[in-house]
Amino acid sequence: MKTVTISWTLILLAGLVAGSIARARADGAKPETKPVPAKEASAKAALRARRNIAATTLKREWGIESLGVHQTSAGYMLQFRYRVLNPKIAKPLFDRKIKPYLIDSATGAKVIVPSPDKVGQLRNTNTPETGRTYWMLFANPAKMIKPGSRVHVHIGDFDSGSLVVN
Repeated sequence: MKTVTISWTLILLAGLVAGSIARARADGAKPETKPVPAKEASAKAALRARRNIAATTLKREWGIESLGVHQTSAGYMLQFRYRVLNPKIAKPLFDRKIKPYLIDSATGAKVIVPSPDKVGQLRNTNTPETGRTYWMLFANPAKMIKPGSRVHVHIGDFDSGSLVVN
């Protein structure tokens, strides 16, 4: 009999605790969180500010929004994706005569857009349209540029700024 009494007592106690937690949250009480140190918070804010400035520069000077660099083809290719916001300003990025390249910030490795004979350059060179997402593929021989690497994409005078490979 004692075992049954203890079991019911525990069940009632658990219900009471769960109910009080639910009520506290419903009343607006928030669970305890550790405060972020001021130094760490300011570093994060500075990083966000730099990213916003870089994004604003791309939008204003080149008419695009960078969507990032991603590994593809089992890591042997890197895909740079971007969205066109202003086709008139972005037009130089689509010039077939300009040879884009990507540089790894840590090693200085420079990779190019391959141009197979039957296919041509692995990039978009159509007339840009507002709101469309475009891409270009860079060779990544020996998978030398890995996820987490910081890279810069160059297309003529265009420099993407520091991008992290995903």
